Amino acid sequence: MTNINKYGYILAIIFIIDAIISSYAVLKAPYPAFVNLGSPAAYLNIYIHVPVAMNSYVLYTGAFIAAILYLAKREERYDKYVYAFTLVATLYAAYTLVSGSMWAHESWGSYWNWDPRETGVLLLFLSYLVYFALRSSIVDPDRKPVVSSTYAIAAYAMVPISYAAPRIASSSLHPTMTLLQGFMEQLEVRAILYTKIILVLLIGLLAVKLYVDKEHLSQNSKRALKIAILISIIIIIAVASYLSSQYAGGKITRVYAVFGSPLSAKLLVREGNSFVNISVAEKLTKYVVAGRIALVGHIIKLIGLHGNRAEKIEILIPSCVILDFIFYALFISGLGYILLHKKKIVGEEEYEEQG
Repeated sequence: MTNINKYGYILAIIFIIDAIISSYAVLKAPYPAFVNLGSPAAYLNIYIHVPVAMNSYVLYTGAFIAAILYLAKREERYDKYVYAFTLVATLYAAYTLVSGSMWAHESWGSYWNWDPRETGVLLLFLSYLVYFALRSSIVDPDRKPVVSSTYAIAAYAMVPISYAAPRIASSSLHPTMTLLQGFMEQLEVRAILYTKIILVLLIGLLAVKLYVDKEHLSQNSKRALKIAILISIIIIIAVASYLSSQYAGGKITRVYAVFGSPLSAKLLVREGNSFVNISVAEKLTKYVVAGRIALVGHIIKLIGLHGNRAEKIEILIPSCVILDFIFYALFISGLGYILLHKKKIVGEEEYEEQG
């Protein structure tokens, strides 16, 4: 078995492991008890959104290094790596934008707010889209890699700008690790998040490697990747469907304030265009964190509601997490398309012709 086919089988296994860890994260992982805006459960997106966002920077760095190597050595293989790193990284950046906008709608009230981090990632994404447009516009096969690599080096300036934007801006809605320090210090949070970061990094690096040498992939290796990607998508969609099904039955609303004790609590919730107090028969002791009932901001289902009294409540995972998970399945599909599709992708015509 050649090394490239071994990498194919390894990536297939990692795809499935990643889907399982991601599913556990959205079903069981901890989230902050109290947040300033939106539902605390929306912070489950940390386990899916953040690893992809962070690794887009790593992959763009790979393109930057490969571009320098190409200009220094003028070896075609390095140009292929520039293209592959940029292609995979841009898919990562696209998912980051989409998933971030879903989360922003839940926490900030609109899909786009021109927050420094949002704007920085958008500019980063657009700057690398220009790479593909520029590359495909150059006919001369000798100039194409030189100009493309030069542009890839110049475009890399957007990576540190995008990363530092919320840190140097006078104000930003984007949550920071400092703000979430207590939450991030939890062992389970770190274990899941760091595992996800490593898995998403390995997926990106292996995808780049396989893309560069995909003409050497055996049919068995390709079949293993197809099966693994399909299994991953099925797992993700099944979990998303389960979370969506929890919205069936009962009265769905959001908690804006909590009054009383855990043994006899009243919740201020929205009903149409007005707010009402709902008393809950269920003891809310399991929701107490640091002496406070941690329900403000949550989307809940009121079960057994009669008038202004509910028998019990159930915290629901916000739709932004469910949608982000579905988009994650599309993200995995996109990686599969890049690796297994035989048709030309913009700007790589010379490789197709040589193959």
